[in-house]
Amino acid sequence: MSRLKDYYEVLGVKEDSSSTEIKKAYRKLAREYHPDHNQDQPHSEERFKEIQEAYEAIGDPKKRKRYDSVRKRPFEGAFGDMFTTNADGQFYRAPDATFVRGSPQGAQGTPFDDSVFGGLGDLFDSFFGEVSVSQPPESKQKYDRKRTVRVSFKRMLKGGKIEIKLDEGVISIPFPKGVRDGYRVRIKGKGAGRPDGRRGDLYVTIRIIEHHAFRRDDLNLHTEISVSAIEAMIGVHRSIRGPYGKKLKLLIPSGIQPREILRIRGHGIDSGEKKGDLFVHVSVTIPTDLTDGQRRTLEEAAKVAGLL
Repeated sequence: MSRLKDYYEVLGVKEDSSSTEIKKAYRKLAREYHPDHNQDQPHSEERFKEIQEAYEAIGDPKKRKRYDSVRKRPFEGAFGDMFTTNADGQFYRAPDATFVRGSPQGAQGTPFDDSVFGGLGDLFDSFFGEVSVSQPPESKQKYDRKRTVRVSFKRMLKGGKIEIKLDEGVISIPFPKGVRDGYRVRIKGKGAGRPDGRRGDLYVTIRIIEHHAFRRDDLNLHTEISVSAIEAMIGVHRSIRGPYGKKLKLLIPSGIQPREILRIRGHGIDSGEKKGDLFVHVSVTIPTDLTDGQRRTLEEAAKVAGLL
């Protein structure tokens, strides 16, 4: 078993950093190492994947708590938490090596489905590296294959096909535009060969690479824009780039307050059946380098407006 990865070190943040600080560090690194901006740097893609992996582990408060627990006590409380749920009771290993809910006597309960928890194998792999879990020879799951593929934000918007390389060749798997993170596809008969001549199944999970400028919420998207204090007071027309590359006109109304949100309908994610909206979060910046002339002009305007 390999050493536990230090995702705080990967993102260059401290263990007690706030979620905002972690997100800020992630976005800075994601922009710096994004493959689209480093096509002449062959190692940037691996670094970018490592940054993505780290943010997936500690960017979400719940996942971060679980990661910290495993990191500090890898064989104590963390593993117990993984197999316990307040709603469904305790998970137990059944004789067929699957996990079931309920009491040990009720071992015929619903088998553990790793899609509910995102895959214990994936969790252990990202924390510790390669880990093998023993399965009895008769276990059907032994002959299933699992693959995780990363899809860029741009490809997610358009939809398309994923090529999976297997020992016996390459298969192409279509995915819809606007596909969600964690989308899981099952391809029957594309797993490993079984002694009886049949084959297991192939499970492909799609992970969406987070965009540096857009945050997804269902089919809606959120982005940020900064305006000066003067622009916020008098109002201004601005042009921003939408997720599909189109320039969108945006009216910043006079008197807008910091953290107000403007909505551009129909310019979120287009799933083919429905379109989300684009929400623009406005921040107001205060200049710190006014010249004497600019300061006098503002003071005169303030006096005319009765503010001084």
